[in-house]
This record gives sequence, structure tokens and C-alpha cells, in this order.
Amino acid sequence: LDQSFLRKGEEAYEQFIQHFTKTEKDGTWSITSCCSVAGLGGDKNYRDGSFAYYISELVRDNDPKAVGPFIMTSILLDR
Repeated sequence: LDQSFLRKGEEAYEQFIQHFTKTEKDGTWSITSCCSVAGLGGDKNYRDGSFAYYISELVRDNDPKAVGPFIMTSILLDR
């Protein structure tokens, strides 16, 4: 890929760090504002895939669905 794609990826990564990470008292990092669960369908059928559904889901810090991709991206960018 053209190097411009790498630059855009690095910029996006830095924006993510600024807006969705925090340093804890013990020096470790936390990923903030993660969607704790999401899906489609189910018995109550409230999981309709709408914007309203997704923004109504609970958020939490350090959900594995966010931490895993963050670690993988950090490794790829050698951070």
C-alpha cells in the first residue's frame, strides 16, 4: 500500500489514544468507553441494529473487544 495509508492509520491511532485511553494510578493504561455487549436479534428483539439500539448499550472500560484490537494495532505500528 501507498505510504499515505500508513500515515492516516498512525493519525487515527493517535486520535484514539487521545480520546479513548487513560493512565491509571498504577501507570497502566485503560481503554475507555467500550461497548460492553452488542448483537442482533434475540428473544426480546430489541437488538434491531438501529443507531438507537447501539447508543443505548452499556459502556465500560477495558472490554476485550476493544483491548484486543488495540494491542494488535499497537504491535503492528510498533508502539
